[in-house]
Amino acid sequence: MKESESKVVTPFVSSTESKVKPAKAMQTSEDIHVGPNTQLSGGFSTNGMMIVDGRVDSADIVADRLVVSHIGDLEGKVVVHRAEISGVFSGELLAGDEVIVRPTARISGKVVCQKLVIHRGARIECTFSCVPEPGQESAAAAPDARGDRSFQQRQQFFKTQERRQFFTGVASVFAAIGAVAMLIGLKMVLS
Repeated sequence: MKESESKVVTPFVSSTESKVKPAKAMQTSEDIHVGPNTQLSGGFSTNGMMIVDGRVDSADIVADRLVVSHIGDLEGKVVVHRAEISGVFSGELLAGDEVIVRPTARISGKVVCQKLVIHRGARIECTFSCVPEPGQESAAAAPDARGDRSFQQRQQFFKTQERRQFFTGVASVFAAIGAVAMLIGLKMVLS
């Protein structure tokens, strides 16, 4: 991209101002799309989706969903419900649900989420914190009100699973013996 082709857009700032200042966050429910060859800076707030195909610097983003495409570059602080990163992300990302890091992603900074999916090939130089869903941490930390019954149920499950594996193995052995016997019988018939 040539420097003369680069578009620099700072939303929500009056064109009469001599200096470009960071934009003030504005609440909307529409999707915000930063197209290729576009450079933005500032705050964005939407109940919709933020799609970054260009470059966003010094961002302060609040959205329902964030998508940074493989050609996108985002630097700043982001608070979203769900994020999918395929391009470059640098900064702080707080997701209320899931963060998906695609193979083409390069991320650095800090990520806090409930669920994390990292695809092979992604380059990561950041810290991750996966916090449990509301209610999960209290259920895991609280002693079981049913006492040993829950432990016995888990123990029975594993016994059942072990039995299934055992019988599957036995069935495989019998199938192999049956196949060998059939081959021997076929050989005797054909000779």
